[in-house]
Amino acid sequence: MDQVLLWSMLAGICTAIGAIMLFIKRRWSSASLAVFLGLASGVMVAVVVFDMLPSAVAYAGFGSTIKGVAGGFLIVYLFDRFAFEKLSQGDTLIGLGYLIMLGIAMHDLPEGMAIALGHEMKDRTGMVIALGIGVHNIPEGMAIAAPLIMGGVRRFRILIQTALIGLITPLGTILGREVVLKLSFMLPLMLGLASGIMLYLVLFQLWPQASVQNRHTRWYGFFLGMLIIFTATFI
Repeated sequence: MDQVLLWSMLAGICTAIGAIMLFIKRRWSSASLAVFLGLASGVMVAVVVFDMLPSAVAYAGFGSTIKGVAGGFLIVYLFDRFAFEKLSQGDTLIGLGYLIMLGIAMHDLPEGMAIALGHEMKDRTGMVIALGIGVHNIPEGMAIAAPLIMGGVRRFRILIQTALIGLITPLGTILGREVVLKLSFMLPLMLGLASGIMLYLVLFQLWPQASVQNRHTRWYGFFLGMLIIFTATFI
């Protein structure tokens, strides 16, 4: 198994790890969850700012990069607005858990593609994107498991389902790699696209969720994530 697919699989597995952590410890403090979400946000923003956007601009210029970023925003926005929100009318705990699972599954595919695209630029970039995605998959696994546990779903079933959701990330990586191999001329645009996807996830999901948990401790995780990627990039 090649490295990028292994990283992607490990990132996907973190969804199930989040569920397991909830099985072991039912209550996590809001401050702790905010640090997790802030760390994921910092890692993903730093990868985009220090690696992906500068490379896309160098390869294709500012205009093509902006088009790619806008396209990435649009893709995830359409997922959220027309696929997830319109289905989130149920109010039972089990229904809520499966709706959260559906939304996360739809986001995991473009996230997996972002890992592949980052790897095509630099080996390290693919790895750190996978790190950021893996970190934020942990609280996502918790978000899936919490309402299902309270709704009476067996834990083994929850574990299997979250593990299956985790397979979507490497599926996205395989798809992204095929796109790069067959349409290599589109790599700069795709780097912008992946950057847009990651920035959307941070701005409209991770960071607001971190704010709900704890507005102060989220910054600790954010700056730690930025520092980790800055150190890996420039030192």
